[in-house]
Amino acid sequence: MLSISLILLLCAVGSIFLFLRASHEVPRVLAVGSAIFCLICGVAIAPWPIQILVFLLILSFERLYPFKTAVSESLPISSRQRR
Repeated sequence: MLSISLILLLCAVGSIFLFLRASHEVPRVLAVGSAIFCLICGVAIAPWPIQILVFLLILSFERLYPFKTAVSESLPISSRQRR
């Protein structure tokens, strides 16, 4: 299982490298799609401690999201009322 996970990780990294080097849109979209597919399949076949680690990493990145405070701010209410 570990070798398959490493192969999928290497394929995902290679796809991201191709994404950065491609100049046309279609190869870039295919490279991103294959990288996402490889990462999802790699996490799906990973042992559960690694899956929990990935889940916790995603939760920690959510805290760094820059627009998180925009939800808690209130919107101004217009002074004009409808009748």
